[in-house]
Amino acid sequence: MSDLAKQDEPAMQAEITRLNKIIQALMNRAERTASLQGSDFNLFQAAITLEDQVRRRTAELEETRQAMEKITRTLRESENRYRLLVENSPVSIHEIDMAGRVTAMNRAGLIMRGGKEESEVQGTFYLDAVSAEDRGRIGALLARAYVGERSDFEFNAEGPGGKILKSCFVPIRNKQGVIEKLMGITEDITERKRAEEQVRKLAFYDTLTQLPNRRLLIDRLGQAMAASKRSRCYGAVMFLDLDNFKSLNDSHGHDVGDLLLIEVAHRIARCLRESDTVARFGGDEFVTMLLELHVDKQQAMEKAGIVAEKIRAVIAEPFLLACKQEGGAEVIVEHHCTSSIGVVVFRGQEEAREDILKWADMAMYQAKAQGRNAIRFFHMQSDPARH
Repeated sequence: MSDLAKQDEPAMQAEITRLNKIIQALMNRAERTASLQGSDFNLFQAAITLEDQVRRRTAELEETRQAMEKITRTLRESENRYRLLVENSPVSIHEIDMAGRVTAMNRAGLIMRGGKEESEVQGTFYLDAVSAEDRGRIGALLARAYVGERSDFEFNAEGPGGKILKSCFVPIRNKQGVIEKLMGITEDITERKRAEEQVRKLAFYDTLTQLPNRRLLIDRLGQAMAASKRSRCYGAVMFLDLDNFKSLNDSHGHDVGDLLLIEVAHRIARCLRESDTVARFGGDEFVTMLLELHVDKQQAMEKAGIVAEKIRAVIAEPFLLACKQEGGAEVIVEHHCTSSIGVVVFRGQEEAREDILKWADMAMYQAKAQGRNAIRFFHMQSDPARH
């Protein structure tokens, strides 16, 4: 190596060192740049992910909001429908608080109460609208409703009009399951009850005299026979037929004959006890049933005979029948009437009801055959011990 080369060697070494430092610095910078670029990339990716999550969550929230709006709208529509149904219901729908006071009532209930505004009934006691004779019974049902028992019942309303109402108590519980009020539903069944009573009267009562008819008498006779078996007391059946009734119809017409039948029904009824029965079998035939006469047959026959004679005598008294002629003038028809009465006593249920009525009818024809205006007993050809 030449001296010149030896002299330049430290300079070259220094240059190499300098260049190495520059290269190292450049590498460090490049490394830092690459690191920063990597961080920016990671942040970018995180931002994209977060934005996607926010978008999905926003969509979920919007979907939830729309669902809640739909539910709210449905509930509102349901509430409106419920309110519409309640307000236009033909029956009374009302709420009763735990003190027995009415807190709400629909239009039908107000009409039923004779009111116009809900404020007229709010705060009033429910039992105040119940008749005095039914108040104790309905009050007991109200007390049972407060402990969770539902009940259905009928009652007479307080006040004029004689309304008959059918109602129920329904306990209403809160979220904790505690009864907080009662729901009441009431229907006015007055007309229905009147119609049912009318049907019952047509089925079991004579339309002219309003007395029980054949069907009802046979039913009551069955009950009387069962009661007689328990009590060992005799009862009696009387078959009564008016003598020469046809002549009155022929002379003055059926309207006057009807007046006579009505008056005869009244006279017979006045001779009887409340527990006894008089029925019209049709035409001019009447049947009377006497209950609980006596445990001894002979004494029972004597008592039945006393009643039969009382009826025969009262019918024999003159009848004054007011009827109208053509043109509207009222005329009083005086009619004298007699009756033939057949009597049979019974005890227990050894004989059929139809047989007892047949025997009384047979005794009545005996009275007619022997001169009319008389009383005859039917004597059974059987062991007296049975009777």
